[in-house]
Amino acid sequence: MHKFKRFFLLISLMLSFIIPFISFKQQVLPTEIVDAVFFESTFSINAESVNDKSFVKSINYMFWGFWIAYFSITLAFLSRFLINIKYILQSARESDIIPYRGSKIVLSNQKLVPYSFLEYIFLNKDAYTSGNIEGEILVHEFAHVSQKHSWDILFVEVLQIFFWFNPFLFLFRKAISLNHEFLADEAVINQISDIKFYRYLLFEKVNEQASSFITSRFNYSITKKRLLMMTKTKSFRNALCRQVAVVP
Repeated sequence: MHKFKRFFLLISLMLSFIIPFISFKQQVLPTEIVDAVFFESTFSINAESVNDKSFVKSINYMFWGFWIAYFSITLAFLSRFLINIKYILQSARESDIIPYRGSKIVLSNQKLVPYSFLEYIFLNKDAYTSGNIEGEILVHEFAHVSQKHSWDILFVEVLQIFFWFNPFLFLFRKAISLNHEFLADEAVINQISDIKFYRYLLFEKVNEQASSFITSRFNYSITKKRLLMMTKTKSFRNALCRQVAVVP
């Protein structure tokens, strides 16, 4: 079900850009022609107000004001996005890197909570060398890397840069990030026997320092939902019915 949700959320975003460009041809009926003529005559009467210079001037101010505000906010979000990318990659370059199952573990001297981005898993160097990084955490972050969750987040972040005025994008990003955590938790649960210990581990990490907003974070603010998800019994029939129901 979590894999289906990931596919569904991403495809929904893509379709939202494709659907507006789909056009349909419809035969115009005589009554519709009459309505069009009436609308055109009404519009021509109202258009007389356009000759008013003050009216035209105010429209121009509104037009340019809108675009200046839009590009200013967009530029601010774009700058924040690029700064975060630069900070993460620079941190990887300045730290020791060791290979791990096709990914790269970045041993940072900074005090941080484990997180992942693209092919990198960021860990505190002292904690790793002293053996204080739990195996469950490493499996969790490797699941983010192997399933390429960072590309989903980057895709939504780019959309938010240019369509920051759309509140639904924020909801989509929140849902996608939550589903990523479910997928990573599932990968851990499939490899360990002590699920109770893993739940305690999540609870222990919840109050630790967060990382960048474009990374996959272990100490996510939705830990409560993740803990509840682990206690749910899974029904194949119910999951299949839900998947079929949302397709239309």
